[in-house]
Amino acid sequence: MNFFVNEAMGIGNSGVEHAQFYRAKRFNQVGLPYKFIFMGLVNNLHEAMDKWDLKDDQVINIWEFLVYGNDYAMHGLEKRVEATSSTVVDSTNTTRITNNLTTSNMRIIKHFVKYPNPKKEKHLLVSVDRVEIFNGDTNQRKVMYSEVPNPHGNGEFEIRNIHLYDQENHEQLFFPNLVQLRRYFFHRLERLFEGENVFILDRGEPNEVALMDDEPNPRRKIVAIVHADHLSDRNDPQNPLWNNHYEYTLSHLTKVDRLVVATELQRQDLLIDFPEYQNKIVTIPVGGVSDTLPQLKAQKKHDGLRLTTLSRLAEEKHIDLIVQAVINLHQKGIKVSLDIYGAGGEKGKLKDLIKENDAESYVELKGLTHHADQVYPLYDAFVSASYSEGFGLTYIEALNAGLPVVTFNARFGAMEMIQDGYNGYSYDFKRDDTDFNVKQLEAGIERLTNTDIPQMQKAVLESVEKFRNHVIADKWRTMIDEL
Repeated sequence: MNFFVNEAMGIGNSGVEHAQFYRAKRFNQVGLPYKFIFMGLVNNLHEAMDKWDLKDDQVINIWEFLVYGNDYAMHGLEKRVEATSSTVVDSTNTTRITNNLTTSNMRIIKHFVKYPNPKKEKHLLVSVDRVEIFNGDTNQRKVMYSEVPNPHGNGEFEIRNIHLYDQENHEQLFFPNLVQLRRYFFHRLERLFEGENVFILDRGEPNEVALMDDEPNPRRKIVAIVHADHLSDRNDPQNPLWNNHYEYTLSHLTKVDRLVVATELQRQDLLIDFPEYQNKIVTIPVGGVSDTLPQLKAQKKHDGLRLTTLSRLAEEKHIDLIVQAVINLHQKGIKVSLDIYGAGGEKGKLKDLIKENDAESYVELKGLTHHADQVYPLYDAFVSASYSEGFGLTYIEALNAGLPVVTFNARFGAMEMIQDGYNGYSYDFKRDDTDFNVKQLEAGIERLTNTDIPQMQKAVLESVEKFRNHVIADKWRTMIDEL
């Protein structure tokens, strides 16, 4: 069996979860079996699964497995119930107990503790002290654990002192920490799913430690996925500083059977530090486009250049730079408009920037869309101002719709996908110089106004051929077959 191992999923998900969902479709395309493994205790897990079209028999959650056992792992959740919740408060109106019944029929009881705030005299802090998980049908307690302050003093809590009840032939089991619990869980999966198993690790250092520092198992293969830039910096070429999300994996590559990155440029960068792993480091994109070639329709004549960007409205996406570049061009008398699709914390800041510059007539916040394929054909070109894109799915979606892309020459997606003058325009940037970056975007957009975009579309479409779904599905099948 192939297991996609992640911490959790929810109604709203990050790029890691979307990469998993996309991978599952490619596995379906070439007939590879798989299960999603989620480690988090999420009350609305199955509601989230419904939203993202994941079936009950495709997912194994460690806590549900510990409650329901082997049949659940093999065949999925037997039934769903209506979720309920209740709270017990004390005389000071402080929460002391929460009692939640999930749709998976797990009863999760959390006990809270009050203690003095060391930073504020006469103030109390409230946090979870103990968690119990019951089978909702039998009311049998299956799990109990404590939440204790992280010893590093960062204000976070971690799960410790885990008790399991009535697991296989054991009346009670004890694990001091999550790593040992997860190792036990993985061992049970390996006994249950006979034959060779491939653990594809998307996120979670405890999962890496549980599998990589375990006793060798000839039936176990480990595939680690790199979803972002693996470097924090390379100021010292001989001693690079790793991104802390990948430090454990990169320090234990002897225990990994394959390391998968999304772009060939990132693979080449990793080979600078690990030249002996030519066959171990593999490039497989985390997203792609339909195998059906798009039928581009001739657009009606219109005034000016119509730009769009689709993105989370987050600070690191630097959408304000695009807005400012469009405002500057408009003030120079260049006819250009911008529609922004997405949601996020920067919405208010962007709205103010547009209003302060009287730009409402040509810059518009369009909100979130779940139909990007219908949005792209409405525009002439796509713009991105992100300083770092491990892959950049929106790039290839826009290219597949025939839109050239204006972007920064950022690691690694933009550097690999956008070739200046061929399928768009790519510019250098400076992380600490906003004015410089705005001028770079202005230059790229202004070049577009002087470009015969229909003439460029042939090159634009050619540039996404290696990102067709069947190409990526074949890459996964080839790698799994090798393992």
